[in-house]
Amino acid sequence: LSRRLEAVLGMLRPCALLADIGTDHALLPVAAVSRGVAKRAIAADLREAPLSGARALIERMGVSTRIDAVRGDGLSALQHRGVDAVVIAGMSGNSMLRILEAAPEVLASVRQLILQPNQNVHELRAWALHDGWHLRDEQMIEEGGQFFVLCAFARGVGEDPAYALAGWSKEALCSVGPQLLARKDGVALRWFERQRARVAHWLERDIDRLQPE
Repeated sequence: LSRRLEAVLGMLRPCALLADIGTDHALLPVAAVSRGVAKRAIAADLREAPLSGARALIERMGVSTRIDAVRGDGLSALQHRGVDAVVIAGMSGNSMLRILEAAPEVLASVRQLILQPNQNVHELRAWALHDGWHLRDEQMIEEGGQFFVLCAFARGVGEDPAYALAGWSKEALCSVGPQLLARKDGVALRWFERQRARVAHWLERDIDRLQPE
């Protein structure tokens, strides 16, 4: 597994039936089942080409009795299967929201969500905050010069304690990441420093343009 997928798998707690949405070649569900994190898994993808590769890997690794490769759009093909854990990694936050909001009947049995969006993570945090999902954990990793945020959500009751940080609004924490902030995540701090330097460069450049010749 790549460093990113290893981090995703590291956030997953033991489960009975894992669904990996947008599985590509089923690397994650194969690892989850092989390492005993998931008893069974579903590798789901909208495209047939990667599913062919997924089926080949599943067969080669000897886990065909424990992993089903399913073609479908998001969670739509998983109704009545009793999935209790869902992983979605490598999509935009908007695409993830569309998938999650389109299948409330599937999410009814789900106890944990592991999400790794490529962008718009703040929208996923806001959705979870208002839809009964508590932010159990989050981290930022760097791989190949790119930064990725991973969020683990679990079913919760009442206010999410992750957002009980004095001096911060929930809206601001959705943007920054309350768990990243609370533990002063080193990778996240490096990313924010880069963003600050980039903004400072833009401001300096724009100020120079406004200077009279």
